[in-house]
Amino acid sequence: MRRLAPLVLAILVLPQPAQAQQGEPVTYSITRAGAEIGKEAATLSGGDASNPGGTTLVVRAHYPGSPRDSALEAMLQRDGARQFVLFQLDLHDDAGGSTILAAGSGARVILRTDTPGSKAVREVPSGENLVLLDDHVLSLYQAVADLATPAGTRMVGIYPRSGRRVQFQAIRGDGDQARRITLSGQLTGTLLVSESGRLVRAELPGGLVASAR
Repeated sequence: MRRLAPLVLAILVLPQPAQAQQGEPVTYSITRAGAEIGKEAATLSGGDASNPGGTTLVVRAHYPGSPRDSALEAMLQRDGARQFVLFQLDLHDDAGGSTILAAGSGARVILRTDTPGSKAVREVPSGENLVLLDDHVLSLYQAVADLATPAGTRMVGIYPRSGRRVQFQAIRGDGDQARRITLSGQLTGTLLVSESGRLVRAELPGGLVASAR
């Protein structure tokens, strides 16, 4: 991971993921219409003194068939209530790569994109139960699974690369279906979690599937 940019540091100072105690990594095979298109490795760590009760999710993704997304690294930090605090996405490519940073600022989310020779900052509306998503970092759906409830949790999803914003609901099943989560609204799909709550499968539109190995 690259060092956090001054914009984000000015909003909130948090430790780098490497400083947190590392949990067991989960490796995912990413397929579309049954053909593997990528792999992801996600590590979920507990918070420390500066973020008590919080978590840090670090993801390393590889999509060989997509030159721009052949290698990505993402970091998502959440507080003790499982709410978004800070997000960073590093893209590595032959053009020098880029870094996308996201941090909450009241009712807005500040998005900053750093590329060789340029920087761009924009703001998008925030919302309750905000989750950060990316089409090539499906491990981020862990945050959706963590917020889902049997009564249904309304969420706002933001895709930092494009600024796209979606509203949806995540409903966790009851009884023997408690590990199954159904998404409806502007984002649809099905998530499956382990007994410990880790994401083990995500079935999304377009035949896109992430399966834990």
